[in-house]
Amino acid sequence: MNEKKFLNDTPGPDTFDQKSDNQNSTAKIPDQPFEVRTSWEGCAVQEIKNIADRSYEDLDLNNNTGAPSRIINFFHYAKTIIFLREWYKQEKHDIFLSVGRFTIRLQASNLYCCPVQNDERDDRNLNYATMKTSKQFNKKYSETLWNYMVGNHDKVKSYVQTPQDATAICAILFSEVIRNPDMFFHNILMMVVYKSWNEFCDYHPMVTGGSWKHQGKKVKCPGSEKSKVEKRKDQNILSCAEKILRDEGKRDTLFQVTSTV
Repeated sequence: MNEKKFLNDTPGPDTFDQKSDNQNSTAKIPDQPFEVRTSWEGCAVQEIKNIADRSYEDLDLNNNTGAPSRIINFFHYAKTIIFLREWYKQEKHDIFLSVGRFTIRLQASNLYCCPVQNDERDDRNLNYATMKTSKQFNKKYSETLWNYMVGNHDKVKSYVQTPQDATAICAILFSEVIRNPDMFFHNILMMVVYKSWNEFCDYHPMVTGGSWKHQGKKVKCPGSEKSKVEKRKDQNILSCAEKILRDEGKRDTLFQVTSTV
């Protein structure tokens, strides 16, 4: 069961702001000297910036070399997200990302992700429900996400077998986070409980909200669908909390948090 403990190296509590002006958005963990945030509404971008500020790595997102960019560590991932939010507003050029042995294009016009060798075919009918991922990747999806976020690319390469596998990583970790910054943290929460690509497709708020429909520059979460996104997010927070508490102490717990006093 040890292979499930892929989040053991989660950054400690000093990585995040532990205090909030809104006490209703945090909860005290019993017998622990810190609080955890239960809502990122309205402050997700600032929280991501706090993490990004701890990155000492430079960003070279295809501006000079043209080579696909690769995430180095968790702080670098946060820094990349902050950059891409501004990049999307300016819509200057497409971004290329290295995922395993594949290169994925993140399109400035609509945030679609597609393998560079299949741009025309995949861009026209991009759809979470019909995306064909490999069997091994599907089972190890959340583990692969985390390895990508922390820069463990050897692991990523071993699990990512097809261009669709690589697309599934970039869509969740980049496209949906740029559209809705709350997903930066919600993705990590989902990794605690949902392990497969199929589960992410079933429960991810942005998939439920149909965020790949009606792609307009001014439409991040289409008006009539925003309530679906928020409702699914709230449902996930509750179900994940119940799952974590129910499985507390079991050897196959996915998420382990360590704290230093």
